[in-house]
Amino acid sequence: MASGVSFEQIQKSYLKVFIALMVLTALTVAVTTIHFGDFMNIVVGVLIAIGKSALVIWIFMHLKFDNPRLRYFVFVPALFFVVFVFALTVLGL
Repeated sequence: MASGVSFEQIQKSYLKVFIALMVLTALTVAVTTIHFGDFMNIVVGVLIAIGKSALVIWIFMHLKFDNPRLRYFVFVPALFFVVFVFALTVLGL
């Protein structure tokens, strides 16, 4: 971790991310009761999952505190993966 980050700041970040993950999980459950259409339900679920995974990667895997160039090696392949998942979903494969 970076040398300028205190333990209290890290704890606050963990607590905020925990609360955000609980809210997004509740949102995921709430969205399952609403029918947006078959395709849109998948899109909404995947977008919420992307948000949750981004939070986990950013805070719990300490990407926030690492070298900024390292972020490109994580987020660029993740972006390609998301694009491929959406493309395969649209094509029905």
